[in-house]
Amino acid sequence: MTSVAGAGEAGLLKLITPYLTTQGIAIAAGEDDAAAWDDHGAYTVASTDMAVEKVHFDLSWMTPEDAGWRALALALGDLAAKGATPVWALTSVAVPRSWPQQDFVALFKGMAALAKKTNLMIVGGDMSAIEGPAVLSITVAGTARHRPLPRSEARPGWAVAVTGPLGTAAVALRTRHVLRPEPRLAEGKRLNELGLCCGDISDGLIKEMEKFAVMSGSGCLLRAPDVPVAAGATWQEALSSGEEVELVCTGPEAVIRKAGLKPIGVLTAERQLTVTDREGLPLQLNLRGYDHFA
Repeated sequence: MTSVAGAGEAGLLKLITPYLTTQGIAIAAGEDDAAAWDDHGAYTVASTDMAVEKVHFDLSWMTPEDAGWRALALALGDLAAKGATPVWALTSVAVPRSWPQQDFVALFKGMAALAKKTNLMIVGGDMSAIEGPAVLSITVAGTARHRPLPRSEARPGWAVAVTGPLGTAAVALRTRHVLRPEPRLAEGKRLNELGLCCGDISDGLIKEMEKFAVMSGSGCLLRAPDVPVAAGATWQEALSSGEEVELVCTGPEAVIRKAGLKPIGVLTAERQLTVTDREGLPLQLNLRGYDHFA
C-alpha cells in the first residue's frame, strides 16, 4: 500500500479533488488556499489551518497564549490574501489528557486577544483527547465585496511582488524569539480591490510560487537580489521562510507599481521556478519551502 509520504501536498490534493465540491462556487478546491462563494451579492471566503505542537509551535520556548495567537494569525493569512474582512472562526483542539488546564485555557486566551483586535467572533468548535502532540485546527470565514482572484487565474507575464521583508519568522525560530504576528488584513483588502491576485506566505516564498505553478500552469522567475530581506535574516531564509505574514501578489506590472510595490519577479509560460542572481544567472538552490508530505 502506498503511503502519503513523498506525495507532496499538491499530489494529495489531486487525489482527493474528485470528492470535493468544485462546481458552482467562485473559488474551488485546487484553485487557491481559500474557498469563496457568492452570498447574495457579496463573497464569503473561508479557510482552515492546522497548528501541530512541535511542528508549528513549541511550548518549551513559547507560552500557550503565544501559540494560540500565532495559530489564529496564520489562519487569518488566507483571508488577508483574498481581501476578506474576518467574521467568525471555529476552533477545534485535541490535547493529551496530561495537559494542564491553564495551558488549555491559555490557547483560547491568545486566540481571543487577536480575535478582539480583528473584530472576529470565535463562535464554537470541538475538543478531543489525543495521545500526543497537541493539535489546533481553526476554520475562519470572512466577507469580501468583490470576487477575489484565485491563484488559478494568474497569467504569464504578470509581475510578482511581496508586501514587506521576508525571513522574520526564520529569525524568530533560530533565535527562539516569540513573535505575535498580525495578518495583513487591511493591506490585503487594498491590493485585492486593485485587482491583484494575492497569496499568504505560510510555506515560504518559493513554495508559494510553486503553488501558483500548480494552480495556474504559470511558472515563475524570481530575482533573488530584489527580494526584501528582514533584519537578521539571510537571503536564503527570505526565499524559504514559512509562517510569514507578508503577502505575495501577482498582476500586471503597472498595477503592482500603482499599489506601491516593487516587482521581484515575473510569471512565465514555462511551469518551472527559476531564481536568478544579480547578473541574471540561474542559482542552484536546495530551498523548497515547507511541505508536510514531501
